[in-house]
Amino acid sequence: MTMFRLPLLTLALALSGLSLTSCSKSDPQPHTAITASSQQLATGSWRLDQIKEAGQVTSAGAAIKDQYSLTFRPDGTYTQKLLADNTTYNGTWMLMSNNTVLHLTDHKGDSNQYTLASLTATELRYTFTNKTGQAEERTFSAQP
Repeated sequence: MTMFRLPLLTLALALSGLSLTSCSKSDPQPHTAITASSQQLATGSWRLDQIKEAGQVTSAGAAIKDQYSLTFRPDGTYTQKLLADNTTYNGTWMLMSNNTVLHLTDHKGDSNQYTLASLTATELRYTFTNKTGQAEERTFSAQP
């Protein structure tokens, strides 16, 4: 009887070892950060088209109060233009943190940082925490 226990025990251990290694969970995919280039931003104007707060659209299109456009220039300056009355404000900009953060300094000298969520030839999206502590996302479309 002891002759059968040793091979049976060995077989049981081998099978349990195989089952533990074959059922491992797959590793989660690493988060890929959006990386932008100065060239991509400085290719024209970007019009604010949508605002989301806490994942919900709060304003879109012409219904956005104080809708504006941004024009980034290769020299690190930008112009913000209010679309209602064409008032313009100038400031400076730079990309930081491996081109994943857009840093803007406005005409008053106030600085803000925005995390880039998307940057393509036709869309610019960035996120930040607004004054009420909510996650806010702004979506801009490229203008000719």
